[in-house]
Amino acid sequence: MRIAFWSSWLLLISLSIGLALALADFRTATHYASAPLLLEPGTQLTLETERLLPGRPQLSLTFQRPPPDYDQPDPVLGNWQNSQHAGFLRFRTPGEPIRLKVEHDGRHAIYRAMPVSSHGSGEVTREFTPDEPSASPTDFQWPPLASPLTLGVGNLHLKITVVEVGPGMRGETATLGLEPGLQMKVTDADYGWLWLLFIVKPALQLLLALYAVVMLAWSWRRGRTWWRGRAGAVKAS
Repeated sequence: MRIAFWSSWLLLISLSIGLALALADFRTATHYASAPLLLEPGTQLTLETERLLPGRPQLSLTFQRPPPDYDQPDPVLGNWQNSQHAGFLRFRTPGEPIRLKVEHDGRHAIYRAMPVSSHGSGEVTREFTPDEPSASPTDFQWPPLASPLTLGVGNLHLKITVVEVGPGMRGETATLGLEPGLQMKVTDADYGWLWLLFIVKPALQLLLALYAVVMLAWSWRRGRTWWRGRAGAVKAS
């Protein structure tokens, strides 16, 4: 019985440490970095983030907007309606141009904004893709070009510079976001089973909490039995 008791405690401690380490990695892998960005040519900011594994930067700009009118898309923001051609998409309303220069680890690359790709409650988002200087404003390579920049591991700093902004958006402040490497729908390679924590994290935490309650109850009963036995031995003597 004593071996089973202490083995159960050892298992609980090991599982707790393992889950704590997994959750720490999960928080790093799903860290979403964002900062307000003034859309004026020459504006700069430093975006701080942390990465568990190397990956490519996935940037987006989120704008505060009322619920969209799908019949009359905002020509400034663009609309995802497109015609697909060999190797590229041609958008009917590409939106006004936005180009950002991203610098990291001694290298830099230019990214340009695609039309609005997602809508939220009072928000719309334009994602970025590597720039194609010779491409028409309405055309975007599809699948997109591979990002020329690679993000390393650990704490990182990206220097962002606004290179170009269409006149209809100039002076507006939007939220620049850097997507994490591990996401629910789209994730980089090599994160393995960590993705499962999106689904099973609450269940694991609950099971471990129940296990801890059982062990505490067992320890209390053993302690009470030991104390009674000790008290009885003292009276007998």
